[in-house]
Amino acid sequence: MNENRNLDSDMENQSPPFTFRAAQTFVAAVEAQSVTKAAHRLGISPSSVSQQLAALEAALEAALEAALGSKLIERSARQFRLTRAGALFLDPAKQLLDNVSAAKARLMTADQMPPMSVRIASIEELDATVIAPWLLKLTGKFPNIAFALSSGASHENHEALSTRSVDLMLAVDTVAQADWVEQHPVLRDPFILVTAPQMGDAPNLERLKTRPFVRYATDLQIGRQIEAQLRRSGLQPARGVEFSTNQALFAMTAELGGWAITTALAYFGTPRAGDLVVAHPLPVAAFSRRLALHARRGALGDLPRQMAEDIRICLEGRILQTAAARLPFLRDGFQILH
Repeated sequence: MNENRNLDSDMENQSPPFTFRAAQTFVAAVEAQSVTKAAHRLGISPSSVSQQLAALEAALEAALEAALGSKLIERSARQFRLTRAGALFLDPAKQLLDNVSAAKARLMTADQMPPMSVRIASIEELDATVIAPWLLKLTGKFPNIAFALSSGASHENHEALSTRSVDLMLAVDTVAQADWVEQHPVLRDPFILVTAPQMGDAPNLERLKTRPFVRYATDLQIGRQIEAQLRRSGLQPARGVEFSTNQALFAMTAELGGWAITTALAYFGTPRAGDLVVAHPLPVAAFSRRLALHARRGALGDLPRQMAEDIRICLEGRILQTAAARLPFLRDGFQILH
């Protein structure tokens, strides 16, 4: 009986377990600034998030003998902020998540194949042409990875990667390189002129000035990049309609009998674009953007490099070969980057 009592006493005195899931929940809550949003991201209930946070706080309190205080996050109806203990614990917790992901990726690329999920954010231009063959290639190569893909604007994808809503993103490289991001260049994507068919072949600048200009929304990076180039070229069309999708931009350009500036990837990646508008060389100085695959540095081992190589192959076969035949004026401006 004494042995049983001693065993029960030892179990009661044991520290609460520190779990990977609890650390993952803590980081998600901090980055989402909301228990509810963290729950949505993790696919669990808000009450489960609160329980995981409470368990983590108890584990750390026991381990550190309350040296930093037990609370990691102060949350109420009016505020959500890290405590001193939470601020000190946040970076190690993030590093733990990345280390576990990297370990899984290393095992996977060494044919040990642990089950894992990889969330990817892409851009609209790739949905209809490249994403399906790319994912088929990846699932064949890595059968134990469950890939989940979402589409959004590049700035939305940057935000999703920074808050760990996704593990990888395909996005336009338009921001300064952060030290926590690894980048794998994929494609140089030149800007082109598109016009309504009734405007004829090779419309000159004076003709363009007489026709409606259709814009991308100015809250999109592509819209801001185009506007900046037009200003530098001394061409500033009157304000008119603005769109956030390529399909809508091309449809309105055709409907108005007008013109727009877009990219080669947007033109070839949008269904029926060739039926709606005609592509031409730019009427202003050439410029381009760069597409890259981004990941948190070191978090997925060699996987991002392999995935970038596979999407280059898909882009070459599905888009660039067609582009070279249909729009020879693109020449080397539209090219795979290594």
